[in-house]
Amino acid sequence: MLSASIVSPLNAKVHDLPRPNLGANDVLIEVKNAGICGTDLHIWHGSYALAQYPLVPGHEFSGVVGQIGEKVTTTKVGERVTADPNLPCNHCYFCQKRQFNQCLNLKAVGVTRDGGFAQYVVVPESAVFPIGKLSFAAAAMLEPLACVVWGLKQVQIQAGDSMLIFGAGPMGMLMLQAVKHAGAAQVVVIDREESRLKLARDLGANATVNANAFDLASAHELSPHGFDIVADATGIPKVIEGGFQYLRSGGKFWVFGVAPDKALVAISPYEVFRRDLKIIGSFALNKTFHESIALVQGGAVKLEPLISHQLPLERFSEAMHFAEHDPERMKVQFKLD
Repeated sequence: MLSASIVSPLNAKVHDLPRPNLGANDVLIEVKNAGICGTDLHIWHGSYALAQYPLVPGHEFSGVVGQIGEKVTTTKVGERVTADPNLPCNHCYFCQKRQFNQCLNLKAVGVTRDGGFAQYVVVPESAVFPIGKLSFAAAAMLEPLACVVWGLKQVQIQAGDSMLIFGAGPMGMLMLQAVKHAGAAQVVVIDREESRLKLARDLGANATVNANAFDLASAHELSPHGFDIVADATGIPKVIEGGFQYLRSGGKFWVFGVAPDKALVAISPYEVFRRDLKIIGSFALNKTFHESIALVQGGAVKLEPLISHQLPLERFSEAMHFAEHDPERMKVQFKLD
């Protein structure tokens, strides 16, 4: 089968690999679309500690069931599906507390085992979700949406909340749509790219501001007492560090973007104490695929406008370059025939 493998950091090749073996409880998915995530870029650069090389990456994918194991009971051959790439052990301390994303033995398709940048990928039946009539391109974005939904559960947006989002990339745009549906009354989006800011307005942002022109004075014009929630969808430490000044007293700072694992930011513990501030992190997803599918099927979240590139797997290096360096790109996907 055609596959794209990262042999070692910054060293990849597109080549034929044997079709993966199928266990009794497994499902073989013929991949149709697979998206490039920021995590894949970290794996590409060798800065994601969980990754094991050589590796076929890709944890955002959709396709058609091509084969099922002998103990598979529900999933059918020919079914259109996606999959949750996170595979918890289901018996450690955190799994017993239903914190599956914090599993002490967590495995992940496309991170600790071969993933969706290939013609075929194998996942347990328990991780498979039918997508109905959703396009394969849209269904390959359900995994990042599930990450946003898990964050929403952590942040607990209240009806009428005001929110400031730093970053108008694919994750910021998923966040924008989801928080509006959750009850946020005012959502302001900050980015440097005007094309992204236009898309944010099209998707429901109440206001957008170019990052080059955004400061405390302009923030106070939009929300005089500060925002109920400030979210970082950039992963840039300096953005996170500067974001706290835009919170109202009693506000919540949502750390969502993936910063480098060794990065540090300086905050004032006195300000956190005096102003009753809350810092909330949300890692990956935690059994939130069903909610994500419902949001898309119900029309609350639009995924297709967020896909800017669909390239064949043979153009792996070019696609990775787009995903990392093109300032106007949104979600870059591989389309497999």
